[in-house]
Amino acid sequence: MPEAMVADQPLLEARGLTKSFRVPRSASGSNRLHALDKVDISVRRGETLGLVGESGCGKSTLARVLLMLERPDGGTVRFDGVDPFGLRGKELLAWRRRVQMVFQDPFASLNPRLSAADLISEPWRSHSDVVPVRERARRVRELLEMVGLRATDADRYPQEFSGGQRQRIGIARALALNPDVIVCDEPVSALDLSVQAQVLNLLTDLQAELGVAYVFISHDLSVVRHVADRVAVMYLGRVVESGPTEQVYSSPRHPYTAALLSAVPRLVPDGSGSGAAQRIVLSGEVPSPVDPPSGCRFRTRCWKAEDICAEAVPADAPAPGHEQHLAACHLPLAPVGWFART
Repeated sequence: MPEAMVADQPLLEARGLTKSFRVPRSASGSNRLHALDKVDISVRRGETLGLVGESGCGKSTLARVLLMLERPDGGTVRFDGVDPFGLRGKELLAWRRRVQMVFQDPFASLNPRLSAADLISEPWRSHSDVVPVRERARRVRELLEMVGLRATDADRYPQEFSGGQRQRIGIARALALNPDVIVCDEPVSALDLSVQAQVLNLLTDLQAELGVAYVFISHDLSVVRHVADRVAVMYLGRVVESGPTEQVYSSPRHPYTAALLSAVPRLVPDGSGSGAAQRIVLSGEVPSPVDPPSGCRFRTRCWKAEDICAEAVPADAPAPGHEQHLAACHLPLAPVGWFART
């Protein structure tokens, strides 16, 4: 992982984000699905923030809000100190080139009727001042080579590439506008394991070379540990734990984080593969985001839950001696090293 060139001021910051969607009325009478509930995150220049959690926890909704594809019901977003939702016209267009996205499915995210050159140069149709027309063919070749493809691949079509190669084209397209932040929404989940490693290493190398920041969304904890400088763990629309990746992974404070990490297979020195910490098996089903529990949303599945967990929403509290490691839990786990690497 490259050393992040971190500035004191976050490049991208969200505070108190809430977002809900209208759905058919439930048995309790609610017709709002609470996708995000007072979410706080920040991303600094040149770093990678990993977002992890179960399907339906709000990761992709958060990404869509950060990309201004959804407008939040409450809270604020700041990019370089500016609220992008207040921008209009040329200012909004200029902002959009600074935040780009790499999609999950490399087979669905590329138009099969366009060549690699057309796909990569397509953003320049809206942002015509980024690369002069006479320089675009040369720049396409540079971008193809930057992501590990050949310049001669420019005239080939998506169906002529493998899944990993298609994702490289998607990355090249995201880089075409020289963004400051790239949101990667499960960018390797549709790829074979060996190809996943290649794409992850490519993203790491590009970050070291270009200084771009990533918001990296994944349900794969091993992948996030490999690429992220900091991690935010989401559960049912809330960030329940966040902090430097190694600190969170080696000494989780929230019971949900501990349960997630206990399920990750590990190798022991004899190669038997049986070195996982004691598996934490959660009881019950994930509550509906239409009718979330009161207080701590994880309390209905938590083995440590007490009355206070139902009565009050837990605030973020730092771990002793680690001010950047926050957990929203009334009864946080004691610092332990049982998830440290062997």
